[in-house]
Amino acid sequence: MSTIISLTQKPLLLGLKHFGLGVLGVGAVTGIGAGAIQVAGNEAEVGPKVEIAIPKYVPPHEKPHEGAVSEITNKEELPKGLFGAMGLLTPDGGMSFWNKDQDLTAQNHEEESHDPHVTSPVEAASAAHGEHGGEVKIITNAGQSNSAASIEGGIQVVRGNVPGGGSPLVSAPIAGVQSNGPNGQLPAIASDGRTPFDVYRRPFNNSGSKVALIVGGLGLNARITERAINQLPAEVTLSFVPNSENLQAWINKARAQGHETMIEIPMEPFDYPDNDPGPQTLMSGGEWSENQRKLDYVLSRTTGYFAVTNYLGGRFAGSANAQNFMKYIKSRGIGFIADGSAPALAQTARSLGVRASAADRSIDIRPSAPDIQAQLGALEASAKQKGAALGFGVGYSVTIDQIILWLSEARNRGIILAPASAITS
Repeated sequence: MSTIISLTQKPLLLGLKHFGLGVLGVGAVTGIGAGAIQVAGNEAEVGPKVEIAIPKYVPPHEKPHEGAVSEITNKEELPKGLFGAMGLLTPDGGMSFWNKDQDLTAQNHEEESHDPHVTSPVEAASAAHGEHGGEVKIITNAGQSNSAASIEGGIQVVRGNVPGGGSPLVSAPIAGVQSNGPNGQLPAIASDGRTPFDVYRRPFNNSGSKVALIVGGLGLNARITERAINQLPAEVTLSFVPNSENLQAWINKARAQGHETMIEIPMEPFDYPDNDPGPQTLMSGGEWSENQRKLDYVLSRTTGYFAVTNYLGGRFAGSANAQNFMKYIKSRGIGFIADGSAPALAQTARSLGVRASAADRSIDIRPSAPDIQAQLGALEASAKQKGAALGFGVGYSVTIDQIILWLSEARNRGIILAPASAITS
């Protein structure tokens, strides 16, 4: 007698059905068990727990490749929101005209991951500090073993040796040229007549055709700030963003390497508030008392600077408050150097007796090697014609490179590099 078996479903479909039911069953049991553990379980008995503290990661910035430029040619056109991070935090860490939407080549990434300019343990550690946070602790540095070194806010400040010869500037603050303000120490004229301009400037008495250079936007990026301080000649004046972290340590480090220093004051541009330098921006309208409150805050962020410069300020330059500003900094014994974007500021300063000057050229509006060399060449020609010329640049790697390259040849042509204070009167 035969048995007939009737298959109502295909074998493959039947197998998949049973497999699915099995998976659902296991999942249900697992879920119920997990829920029970969560409700009634003891957290201490579930096994060892490992907590890993991961350092804050800040993505590395990329610098513009040679020849890459922005179409922006005026500081008034810079993107808004600068003084909250102050500034336009560029790939190199400066305030600048660089267009961060540009395409970057693979070479840029390779340069960023292995910067040929970072040549010492201090610079390498600083680069790591600037990109990943943390404290740099290095006891000594090649060629500086006989110098006094200290770690200030993760920044190594070495006093005693200045690369290329020369002497470090006296550590700040210097007694008598500061007074107590609502937020800290403010620059002040000493009872014996000494001013912050006099005591914090770099001494200089050479004669001849002089070119002075200022590199600004420093303090926001550790790597580029280290490069400017360590690799630029001591005669180059360095200008810092006032809300930079560890600002006093950067000022101390710069002075220890022989650089005189300045800080940057945010001022109202023509396109405010679309272009907003931030909450401490000096405004063209309103009561001066409010502007003075903001200015006191900025001036008290650090000590050791001989002068201030403007950040933006096209609209502010033509206002009555610009005159109030100049009168106030004169009363505190500091100078003013206009960066070239608002020339009326220098005129106002001079008319009120402030020790002032203005940049003849911005050397890296187009941050490429050929353009920077052309601007430096024009400064050199102007210095030979007039006796002195002043250039203002931004903290780019390409700017630092081109200054060093130009200077190695310009000195053979009789050009003398001078601190900015030497041509400020």
